Amino acid sequence: MNYLEIQENLLSLMPVWNYQIAKPFKQLLEEGVSLEMYYCIRTLQWNGGCATMTEIAKWAKMPKQQMTKLVNRLVQCGFVKRFDDPSDRRIVKIQLTDKATEFIDYFMEHDASCFRPLLEKMSPSDLQQFSDALKQLIQVFHNIPCCYNYSYSETEQNTK
Repeated sequence: MNYLEIQENLLSLMPVWNYQIAKPFKQLLEEGVSLEMYYCIRTLQWNGGCATMTEIAKWAKMPKQQMTKLVNRLVQCGFVKRFDDPSDRRIVKIQLTDKATEFIDYFMEHDASCFRPLLEKMSPSDLQQFSDALKQLIQVFHNIPCCYNYSYSETEQNTK
């Protein structure tokens, strides 16, 4: 495997991805909702809506102290609630609230359509290849240890 070629391809993709996908996405987030908050909500959603602080910090590759600050903001916004694990009071779990689910549902239905102009510029063949490549990337990242367990629902598959 030629790691140098893969690294070069990744670095070549990053600016295009940033300008075409990431930057427009960041501009859609509501005031007070950071990119990290959105990622945390989605990661929790993909993992059943509940996880320990340690699990979330591991998925985000973030120190627990920094994750605590992020979770504090999510709690203040009403997107998650904390509770103690009944089997071990030292463990703090985080659970998504209905407000978080409503936020994501609204975002996916209304705001994520910002990608439609980009997608509409693609030929049907390129669009299919792009969709297949995204699914493949998701599968590859799913197989990497210490990565979040992304498996999107049938509904999300149909909207892509």
